[in-house]
Amino acid sequence: MRQLRITPLNIASALLMTWLLWQFVTDKVGTGIIGWFFLLLLIMVAADQFFRLMLRNLKRVWLAEGVFLVFVMLVIWMLKLW
Repeated sequence: MRQLRITPLNIASALLMTWLLWQFVTDKVGTGIIGWFFLLLLIMVAADQFFRLMLRNLKRVWLAEGVFLVFVMLVIWMLKLW
């Protein structure tokens, strides 16, 4: 079995899926918004694979993915303010 490497994007994806499931179960989110969250999840999974292929060192992967997550959060925050 391959070595399991947990990265920031794995943690963020798990948190996103947990939050989305909780919101869906409690009927706080409509079915139209779920597609956007699945798109975000798909982008996060693709970015995780991209960073793993480009950066073999686990420390570099953590740094790059952490910066990527901060950048995505800032962009989402700025779009909400706009």
